[in-house]
Amino acid sequence: MYIAAFMLRLDGSIDANTWQMIGQTTPILCVVTMLVFAAYKLHSGLWSYFSVDDLLKVGYAAITTTVIFGFILFAMNHWSFDGFPRSVLILSMMLLGAWASIGRLIVRYFCEYKVRSEAFVDRDYVDRILIVGNLEQGDLILRCARTNKMGKFVGVVSDNESDHEMRIHGVPVTYCKLSDVGEVAKSLDATCVLILPPFNGPRKMNRIVESCSVAAVACQFRQVPSLTELASGEISVSNIKDVDIEDLLGRGERRIDRTQVHESLTGKNILVTGAGGSIGSELCRQIAQYSPEILVLFEISEIALYTIEKDIRARYPNLKVVAFAGDIRHPEEVETAIEVAGGIDTIYHAAAYKHVPLMEKNVPACFRNNVIGTHRLSEVAQLCKVKRFVMISSDKAVRPSNIMGATKRIAERAIGEREPNGTVFVAVRFGNVLGSSGSVIPLFKKQIAAGGPVTVTSPDIRRFFMTIPEAVELVMQAGAIGRRGEVMVLEMGEETKIVDLAKRLIELSGFVAGKDIKIEFSGLRPGEKEYEEIMTEDENIVKTPHDKIWVMKKNGDQKRLPKVEIERIEYLITTNDEVGLRHLAEEYVPENTFKSKDPQRPEFRPEKTRELVRTSMGMLIDRAEQLCDPSVIKPEVRSG
Repeated sequence: MYIAAFMLRLDGSIDANTWQMIGQTTPILCVVTMLVFAAYKLHSGLWSYFSVDDLLKVGYAAITTTVIFGFILFAMNHWSFDGFPRSVLILSMMLLGAWASIGRLIVRYFCEYKVRSEAFVDRDYVDRILIVGNLEQGDLILRCARTNKMGKFVGVVSDNESDHEMRIHGVPVTYCKLSDVGEVAKSLDATCVLILPPFNGPRKMNRIVESCSVAAVACQFRQVPSLTELASGEISVSNIKDVDIEDLLGRGERRIDRTQVHESLTGKNILVTGAGGSIGSELCRQIAQYSPEILVLFEISEIALYTIEKDIRARYPNLKVVAFAGDIRHPEEVETAIEVAGGIDTIYHAAAYKHVPLMEKNVPACFRNNVIGTHRLSEVAQLCKVKRFVMISSDKAVRPSNIMGATKRIAERAIGEREPNGTVFVAVRFGNVLGSSGSVIPLFKKQIAAGGPVTVTSPDIRRFFMTIPEAVELVMQAGAIGRRGEVMVLEMGEETKIVDLAKRLIELSGFVAGKDIKIEFSGLRPGEKEYEEIMTEDENIVKTPHDKIWVMKKNGDQKRLPKVEIERIEYLITTNDEVGLRHLAEEYVPENTFKSKDPQRPEFRPEKTRELVRTSMGMLIDRAEQLCDPSVIKPEVRSG
């Protein structure tokens, strides 16, 4: 570069004296260049990732080298530039910077070309990606994606009209409304829509997905979680997540009073029943964040208990966790779990049967688990002086059309009617949660993966939905602020038609609803109704300081309802009297919308329960005598 600078300055005519001067000063320039480039750490930079910042460093290094070299020449020549063409220093600086930059740029280009060529070998595999976002965001994504095999970017949809028909990194930019994104995707033959903030809110993403549905474009939908983290390198482009149904139904930021929740959980002994279920497991995860003194996982399913215990211990290795396999219908097991923990401050009761059609065929089991189990658990809570008892209820308890909803309503009443004895009983009522076991979301996904059809019971059926994390956060908040006997109601937003939910899932899976995947209607199932409610005309709700939590208040008619008779329910369960249990549900929940199969109400005979118990015990002892030495069986036990 140094010799080239002389040749440019002297038009290629270099005399002997000049060659001698070049020979004397070149070693000095080489040493200065190496030292300066080392000081700027240019030797350690990866050329395949050469960036604008690296280019600036090269420029600074070239200038610094020239200044130092010029100063040395000036000093060596008795503080003069006589006989040395000063313009050579400027030319040398420019050529040095160009030489150091061009080499790196060439390496960067070929590395990117190799990645792109490898990504496009299988044309059927490559995604044709349409970005929805402004130019600044699009520039950031395109830069980050250069060295990632994401696919081919075919366009950018901008929200700025002045960007229309511009190009960024060779990718065309289009300005349009969100409702027209589908037409743009269709014209560009896009197979993937990448949504950037601030377009990744539920309403805007719904408009984008809907526009693609109207245009009959089968696309995958993805979103960038956080541009700030992406820019800082904390998140890789490969971690860009698919748009899921929860993203479309999300209801924005949740604001909870963490101070109240903190006071109710931190340093406290907490027990969660149904700890391995969808709600119970998320409760355990979120409760663990508040550092309780001890967390008791109470679960009847062995595999579910194993899974949640392993998860909690992996996430919170310093938290004291007790995994207890037990049944809420057996009070001695609950009492043992509480004793092992050294007492419990709060019980979150999430153990319940919830599958509506299945419970219509298993009425006694539903009453035994949801009503008797809750009653037994509440008895133990008072006996063991538990401070708070939070029951997870359901919107199906409102004007129930099925046995599951009726048992939830009766369970609400049962704990609300308990005599005050130090334990605060609170029920929290909310609707469907997305992705929970037995919900429509996993079923629809399975049907879509199988190629369809997707089955919906009715074109008019609709439900309230919320995500599991949101439901659990609000349950903890409601549990912290609820007072004795209150039924807390979570604000569920607007109802969603199930058929629309099915269409969105099909579209998010990259298919066109009705064309690639059919939707079929199978009719309402037993106990199912087309819509759910949060209260009846006999109830009203009062706002709490939290904008998404209400308190249900009873009117005079509700207060005059007969008290729940647990012994009567146990008698009907023991006699396996499904008809009697249905009649009982009608009596205890008069606002119900289901009808009993038999108009005859059975006579309640409590002495029959004791007789059946004695008979059962006698049969068990007789069987034991056949298997064991009769002398082992104590006569007083056999006598009942």
